[in-house]
Amino acid sequence: MNYVRFITPHWRVRRCGADCGPFGPAYDALWEGDGSDAVRAAIRAELDWFEQHLPVPEPRRAAFCVKSRGRWYPDGLCWFVAEAREMIGHAFVLAALLGELGVPFRKVATRRPGTVLYRDPWQVVAKPHGGERLLFH
Repeated sequence: MNYVRFITPHWRVRRCGADCGPFGPAYDALWEGDGSDAVRAAIRAELDWFEQHLPVPEPRRAAFCVKSRGRWYPDGLCWFVAEAREMIGHAFVLAALLGELGVPFRKVATRRPGTVLYRDPWQVVAKPHGGERLLFH
């Protein structure tokens, strides 16, 4: 099985050394009022679509966090399963809208996202393993 994610290089790097996905920059663009009204409205529409159709893993702590040396860290990375074509299509639109605001993005794929912490029909959350080979598109 292949897994896909969109990353925003250099926007923010997580503790685990991985680039963030498009959702953080998208919400920031709305809160900070970046871009034209039309671009912000399109970003809001895409985020609304995801809020209605993409489950948020519960409990969040167990799904996104990894315990290390007695502390919890939010090191889980979200990946779409390759068969979730509609989700991936909307993620591509969201990433392209961020590109309109000057936020660079890349689509990456892997067969091994790491240790899976959560799974549903559209996505996995995984703790990345060091040295995983990613295919950049």
